[in-house]
Amino acid sequence: MKLERSSGVLLHITSLPSKYGIGDFGSDAFRFIDFLVETKQKLWQILPLTTINCPSPYSSESSFGGNPWLISPEKLIEMNLLSFDELNLLIDSSKFHNDFVNFKDFEGISWNEWPQSLRHHDRLALENIRQNNQNQFEYHLFVQYIFDKQWNELKRYANERKIQIIGDMAMYIDYNSVDVWANSNLFQLDSNTMKPIVVSGFPGDEKYDIQIWNQPIYKWNDETIRNDLFQWWIKRIEKSLSMYDILRLDHFRGFIQHYVIPLDENTSKPITSNAHWMNTPGYELFTAVKKSLGENISIIVEDIGSATTEVFQLRDDFQFYGIRILQMGFYSYPDNMYSPHNYIPNSIAYTGTHDNATTIEWWSNIATREEKDLFMEYIRRPFFSQNESIDGLEKYISWYFIQMVLQSSSNGSIILMQDLLNINVRMNYPGKESSMEKSEPQNWSWRFQWSQLTSNIRSELTRLTQIYGRNLLYGKSIPPKDMIMKDDTSFLHK
Repeated sequence: MKLERSSGVLLHITSLPSKYGIGDFGSDAFRFIDFLVETKQKLWQILPLTTINCPSPYSSESSFGGNPWLISPEKLIEMNLLSFDELNLLIDSSKFHNDFVNFKDFEGISWNEWPQSLRHHDRLALENIRQNNQNQFEYHLFVQYIFDKQWNELKRYANERKIQIIGDMAMYIDYNSVDVWANSNLFQLDSNTMKPIVVSGFPGDEKYDIQIWNQPIYKWNDETIRNDLFQWWIKRIEKSLSMYDILRLDHFRGFIQHYVIPLDENTSKPITSNAHWMNTPGYELFTAVKKSLGENISIIVEDIGSATTEVFQLRDDFQFYGIRILQMGFYSYPDNMYSPHNYIPNSIAYTGTHDNATTIEWWSNIATREEKDLFMEYIRRPFFSQNESIDGLEKYISWYFIQMVLQSSSNGSIILMQDLLNINVRMNYPGKESSMEKSEPQNWSWRFQWSQLTSNIRSELTRLTQIYGRNLLYGKSIPPKDMIMKDDTSFLHK
């Protein structure tokens, strides 16, 4: 992957303004692209677009089905919907994922409670269901066609204006999903009940409790199905790369080792005392991926969260881009790999992500006094140190962060939309539940308003983008030839 010096904004589709329940592929999405062009940005990072079981875009119901909630009602009015030729294409369901359409026919019932023949994906039983529910089958097929059509129109509009879309892919899949049902042999399930025997998660530390993600774990180390598992991953990555210009892989740590939480066989409750790490064949997987999809695949990896030497080595050996979170840059000094002076060109610098506090929240409620002092030392002007003060910095802290990631040597820099607006509204508090039944503000519910995006914000973003050379024509790059990827593992041994 080669990424020219560029910058952009992290904003999920659902956080766009809309007169409907959530942001969608309608006129406001196109208007946001116009804003990116106006301010000289080149990147728009979003979260997963797959169908979901709850408000989280990471609660994937299918790796191949698009989330119909993102379809724009306004665009449906504008569209003549189908021509005769397109209707024939729609009937040819090979363009879409048959398993997804079959699964949607039984929506609302966990697949392990279906009749045995359907639970085990019997082709004859599935064909009978399709014949008996032809209208419903074609409806779900039609919805996926509209999703595909509207998304491609939006992406084409962005690409024509030199905006690249950075998409996202979760590491795990929900249990009650198309993928687990249609590929149950690839997951660690009980052979009788078809329920998970282990689930995914992440260990706790001195600050946070153990995270229990409750998603089934792949049979990574079962040699008898490894080829099938790798082929499923290849198809999944290929599908995502066909939708986005650049793909971000969530929880990259899991491709070196995955955290296993056993479940009690009687109660199905997690046995956290027996949770442990197990090795993952990440090298073998990505070797197979590149052999199938080519060497030059555009992938960013979330290489944070108990990162190890092996994680960085896997990233570098396959020439993936890592990430740098600026909020992590001030707990030690000066050899902290997340401090801006240690950023490398083959990385993406972030003011924050959807899982982080906004910059204002970090400064006001999370950063320690030591971190604030180190930050002040970092930005202090020569010869004027006596007059510098932490007091009152909250008003400007987001713009300090924006300036730092833009001026860094990372080839890519991404600004969290809340930081650009200088507001304190989180997109997600990890581990905090959200529900489709609730109407009050909760995880994943935030949306911005156009009135917040003032002319001052637009002009300042444009100015900083130009000052730090992130609006160069494609094909140009600021880092000299000697600024190559360097070994992050040295930071782990300080």
